Amino acid sequence: MAYQPGAYNSGDFTQQPQPGKRGWYESLYRRGKAFSYTQTDNNSIATSVIEDDKPSIHSDSAAVGMDVYWNHRRLEPYTFVKWLGFYFFMAAVAKLMLQFILPLVVLIALIPLFGKAGLDGTILILSTFGLYIALPSLIIYSPMCLFNGPSWLTDGVMAKYFNKDNISFFARKRFTLSRETGMVTLYGKGNRVIFSHPFIEFDCILMSNPNHQGLLSHHLKLVHRYHDYNEGAIGLGSMCGMHLSQEEYLRVWNMIQQYMDVSQPLPDIPILEPFREQDETTVAHDKKTGRNPTYWREMTDDDYAKKLDEIIVWQREEHIPATGPELNIFESA
Repeated sequence: MAYQPGAYNSGDFTQQPQPGKRGWYESLYRRGKAFSYTQTDNNSIATSVIEDDKPSIHSDSAAVGMDVYWNHRRLEPYTFVKWLGFYFFMAAVAKLMLQFILPLVVLIALIPLFGKAGLDGTILILSTFGLYIALPSLIIYSPMCLFNGPSWLTDGVMAKYFNKDNISFFARKRFTLSRETGMVTLYGKGNRVIFSHPFIEFDCILMSNPNHQGLLSHHLKLVHRYHDYNEGAIGLGSMCGMHLSQEEYLRVWNMIQQYMDVSQPLPDIPILEPFREQDETTVAHDKKTGRNPTYWREMTDDDYAKKLDEIIVWQREEHIPATGPELNIFESA
């Protein structure tokens, strides 16, 4: 992958102007602790981000080219549209009707053959169930049959209509962090672009608010420094929980910076391991250090869980800093 001229490089960037007077919305989104830009520390790992990212998910070598939400080009989470959850429920009910209830009804429909109703009774039962239950169930479940069908269908016909360009019918993008271009983009309804700006123009803010139970909840966000947007900020909550320590949120910020910084290798985590050989900075780093290309994927899930526990203890006992030295990204006042 060739980096674009605007890609973020912590060793070579244009110093940013000092922020001006902030509006009401921007002040609201900045209520919290601001994290500084730093030289990232490759030894700092946010285990909370990767604890569910088990090696078994990425063990298939065919997944190397898979278009997942996070690869060497961009981090791009999706959220399903609200109606899709209801559809999945109805599809599950329809599948139950077709696979279990339908055979049972067919057996029951055979009973009138041995009574006074005879064949007419059997036809009445089957036609009534078929018209009011089986046919609607088939219509509801048919899209799932297409998605889970043979490869010639899912990779051919279905791929033509249900690709990333047409995915807004089922899901919408939350945001995009592009390592390739250095841009950060926030999306609205229908995948409408709300804003798109260079990564270095964003501040990372840890917001803290008590919930209805009185417990403190944290929200990690990227807020644009030079515009007062009322649509919101880039929420990173999908990457981590709401009840972590401040040091762990710093490690998440360290990971985000490392991912966006083309002078640094990709974060060494399972989901990005299949793509390390496609990123030029990472290739040079791994060649120099002799990193095993399938380090994570060779582990069992149990070994992976133990390794994360070891990392947590090591970072705590060895006092591994959450981030590297602070960077001054601003022009002199």
